[in-house]
Amino acid sequence: MTAMDYLWTVVQLIRMNTHVRIVVALLLGVLAFAVTTVSVTAGFEPQIEFSLLIGLPVGVSAGLTGLFAGYVLLWHRDRAAAGELSDRAARLRLAALATIADFVVVTAAGVALYVFGNRGLGISLLVAGLPVTLPLAAAVSYVLAGGSRNEQGGLRTR
Repeated sequence: MTAMDYLWTVVQLIRMNTHVRIVVALLLGVLAFAVTTVSVTAGFEPQIEFSLLIGLPVGVSAGLTGLFAGYVLLWHRDRAAAGELSDRAARLRLAALATIADFVVVTAAGVALYVFGNRGLGISLLVAGLPVTLPLAAAVSYVLAGGSRNEQGGLRTR
């Protein structure tokens, strides 16, 4: 067995088919939903009687972020392992990473506003702001990544 045959076998073992990728992304989304919903609900319970009304929207946002980012990043990893990276794959990867960053930043800002400032604004940012900013971050990063090309025509990621 030559080195190329060995490498091709390893690549085939690493690559997931679409169904496995979907199942793994769904499991990641459900786990993110459950952990976030329970954490946010428990965190706001001492101050707010119906804290589940805050925990559920934040949990849904976390679950959808985990589902989207998990699928896209696994798909990108498989494409990179096969040596078939396209501009679309790189743009989707950046969109997934921007969505994760947006979730972390907006959630931190919402909690900080609730704790240190205007409680109503903090809750509004968590409940209504996350569902608006997550797809917006993904769309903007996908579109902007298409315009940032280097001299060789490839996507600039640094």
